[in-house]
Amino acid sequence: MTGRDCDTFLGSVLEVGRRLVETGAEVHRVEDTIKRICTAYGFSVCEVYAVTGMVIATIMDEEGMHYTQTVRVVSYGTDLGRMEEINAQSRYICEKTPPVDELRALVFENKKTKPKPVIKCLGYMLAAGGFAVFYGGNWLDGLAAAAVAIAIYLMDYNLKLRSVNKVIYTFVASFVSGCLALVFVHFGFGTHADKVMIGDIMLFIPGLLLVSAVKEMFNRDIVTGLYRLIEAVLIAVAIACGFALSYVVLGGAVL
Repeated sequence: MTGRDCDTFLGSVLEVGRRLVETGAEVHRVEDTIKRICTAYGFSVCEVYAVTGMVIATIMDEEGMHYTQTVRVVSYGTDLGRMEEINAQSRYICEKTPPVDELRALVFENKKTKPKPVIKCLGYMLAAGGFAVFYGGNWLDGLAAAAVAIAIYLMDYNLKLRSVNKVIYTFVASFVSGCLALVFVHFGFGTHADKVMIGDIMLFIPGLLLVSAVKEMFNRDIVTGLYRLIEAVLIAVAIACGFALSYVVLGGAVL
């Protein structure tokens, strides 16, 4: 490869790594994927370091020239379907090793598949309503939790509230959800406010984030593990404070 080809190649590979981090992949998976692609293209030296906010890689060509690039990861979440798509693409790249220009087009033209809004909203409703009933609520509590879940879905994907700080967003969304649950129960759309709240709280719980944090630390990626653990704890505190504040503000007035 020429020097320009190496730069183009490294930029494409780092884009794959960035997208993996954005989907919630463990950093050792990100590093391993980048190394496998570089090895498939004949680079015997490939050093990669990934954290939740950044991916850095250095490769050395046959002439001993080193090339280093860095990409910044601005936001990330958990998207297992997208993660599987990127893994499949990475396996295809390692197997076929397309030319550098083809590789760049393959990576940057692979846009994220957007799920149908109706299906996604229905998933929110089923999850919230199901958990409300599972934890002791009746069918009316389940319906109320499902109705609040629609509001949560709108806050997530239509009002662009996720663009703000994740902890602040969780606090605001939890407060609004708690207020809606209390109002619904007050007007007879629901029997137990606590059960309705529990069903909707489950939509905010950072369970996968917490599990990923523990996995990162077991994989000796302590910095990333601690970062995700602290974020999970802060989100959990924001959930508790948001629902508690809604009860303080409206609890005495509507119950």
